[in-house]
Amino acid sequence: MIDDTAGARPWPARGYAWFVLALLTLAYALAILDRVSIALLIVPLEQALHVSDTEFGLLQGFAFSVVYSVLGLPLGLLVDRRKRAPVLIAGLALWSLATMGCSLARSFPELFAARMLVGVGEAALTPVATSLIADFFPPGVRPKAYGIFVTGSTLGTAAALTLGGAFLSWSDALITGVPALFGGMQPWQIVFLLCGAPGVVLAAVLALTLREPARQGGGPLTEALSLRPLLALFRERRRALGLLMLGSVLNLVCVYAIVGWFPALFIRAHGWTAAHTGKVLGLSSLPLSIFAAVNSGWVITWLARRGHADAPVLVTMGCALSMVVFGTAACLAPSAEWALGFYLINALFVNWNTSATYTGLAQVTPNALRAQVMALQTIASALVALSAGNFIVGVLSDQVFTAPNGIAWSLGTVFFGCGLLATLVLAVCRPAFRALADHTSGEPGADAHPARA
Repeated sequence: MIDDTAGARPWPARGYAWFVLALLTLAYALAILDRVSIALLIVPLEQALHVSDTEFGLLQGFAFSVVYSVLGLPLGLLVDRRKRAPVLIAGLALWSLATMGCSLARSFPELFAARMLVGVGEAALTPVATSLIADFFPPGVRPKAYGIFVTGSTLGTAAALTLGGAFLSWSDALITGVPALFGGMQPWQIVFLLCGAPGVVLAAVLALTLREPARQGGGPLTEALSLRPLLALFRERRRALGLLMLGSVLNLVCVYAIVGWFPALFIRAHGWTAAHTGKVLGLSSLPLSIFAAVNSGWVITWLARRGHADAPVLVTMGCALSMVVFGTAACLAPSAEWALGFYLINALFVNWNTSATYTGLAQVTPNALRAQVMALQTIASALVALSAGNFIVGVLSDQVFTAPNGIAWSLGTVFFGCGLLATLVLAVCRPAFRALADHTSGEPGADAHPARA
C-alpha cells in the first residue's frame, strides 16, 4: 500500500499559485483552440483538399489522438520522476507551431501528419497541469482550482468558434491588405496561422515565470522506469478508478461530438453560415460554460462537506444525465432556435465532467502516481472519446443517416447512447469510490490551512 500522505511540505504562496493556474488555464484554452478550430473549416477543406466526412472525422479525432495516446503514459512516467515545467513548455511550443504548420498542407495525408504533431505536443498538457495543480493547492481548495482550469476548455472552444469565424471573415482583408504575409493564401490557411501563434508567446511567458513546486506527499519517484506501481494501484483500486475513468470517457464522447460536429449541425440542418455559426455558438455558450466549470468545484465541495465522499462521481453523473436529455434534444430539435436553447442548457453541465474527474482521480491517487493516472485518463479520452466522438458521427452521417439533416440523427444517437451508458457505469462506481474515499486523506471538502511561502 502506497502512503498517500507522508512527507507533507509547505504549500506555495496562494497568490503565485493562482497566477500559475491562470497560465495553465490559458494553455488549456489554446490547446482546445488549436485542436478544434478545424471544426469550422469543413467546407473549405472539402473544397481545397477534397476531404470526405469520414476523413474529416479522422482529422478531428484519430490523427490527433493516436500520438496523443501513445505518448501519454511515457510522459506520465517522466512527469512523476522529473521536473514538470520544461515538459509543459516544450509541448506548448510544439503544438502551437504544428497548428501553424497545418496551413502548409496540400493534401489530406499532409494535413493528417500536421494534426499528429499537434497531438504530440498536447499530450504533455494534462499530466503536467493536473500534477502541478495538486501541488499548488491543498485538498480543500483543489476542486475549485480544477474547476477553474477546466474553464480553459470552454474558453478554447468558444475561441475556436468565435475567433475561427472571425478569422474566416477577416481573411480576405488580410490577403489583400497584407500581401507580404498572407498573399496567395486561402482563408483556411490563415485560420490555422492565427490560431497557433498565441501559444508560441505563452510558451515564452511560462519559460520566464513558472517555478516547480515541491511535491506534496513526498518527492518524485526515483526507481527505474516501471509500470509495476501503477498496475498495483489499479489492482488495489480498480473499481473506483476504472469505472470513474470509463464513465468520464463516455461523457467525453459526447463532448467531443459537440466540439467536432455541432457547427456542422447548424450549417447543414438549419442553414446557418460557418461564420454566423461560430459567432453564435461561441458567444452564447461562453458565459454558461465558464459558470459550469467554476461552479463544478463549488458543487463538489458543497456535496463533500455534507457527507458525500463520492461527490466527484455524483457530479460526473449529472453531466451524463444532461447529455441524455438536453444533448439529445439539441440534436433533434425542429428549429435552430430550439436547438440553440437545448445546446445552451446542456452547456451548464458539460464542464462538470472533466473537473469532477480530475478531482476524483486526485482524491484517490497517491501523489507519486498522479501524472501516470492522469495520463491513462488522457489516453482513454483520446483513444475512445476523441476518436469515437468524431469518427462515429462521421460514419453514421456517411453510411446510415444520409439525408440532408442526417447529421442531427447521427449526433442524437451518440448523445443518447453514450450518456445513458455513462450514467449506468457511474452508478455502479459510486459504492467502490465512496468506500475508498472514506479511507483516503484529502477529500474535496476537507478543511486545509496551508502554510504560505
